[in-house]
Amino acid sequence: MLFRSVIRNHLTGHNPDNHRQQDFTVGVYPLLPDETCWFLAADFDKKHWRKDVSAFLETCKAMNIPAYVERSRSGNGAHVWIFFSQSVFASDARKLGSCILTETMESYPDLGFASYDRFFPNQDTMPSGGFGNLIALPLQHHPRQAGNSVFLDEQFEPYIDQWRFLASVRRMPPEE
Repeated sequence: MLFRSVIRNHLTGHNPDNHRQQDFTVGVYPLLPDETCWFLAADFDKKHWRKDVSAFLETCKAMNIPAYVERSRSGNGAHVWIFFSQSVFASDARKLGSCILTETMESYPDLGFASYDRFFPNQDTMPSGGFGNLIALPLQHHPRQAGNSVFLDEQFEPYIDQWRFLASVRRMPPEE
């Protein structure tokens, strides 16, 4: 029951146990204790994020890699999500991301990719005594009201029905 209330708080933007409206955001640590992950997210920020994300998506499409764009909380960037059908080694997920990024940079050398920031998970192995890096989950209430923290179509417009879109997401099998 606690899990449901945490998700509800994330989607509604407040914690009913705290009697004031506040930004309530849930994040996850993608790197699991066995050094696997269920997704890879590429983080793009700064002025030219749309061009860089478009190029990255073109490479994913050419490689038959299902990839999905979520506008960041601020609206000044995006995460490109690749979901897996089962957990994969974080090192393999990050190699996949590096391969996509390298191929994209070779195909679009004029872009420069200054907007690329990092991958989630940020590391291949679990840091001693740590959890790895946290990424905020999409669909946070307050940013969503401004059209942020939502999944976008090819024209960078939010999907009308985020839930229907999420139900259609293809998860990449590890053998691919």
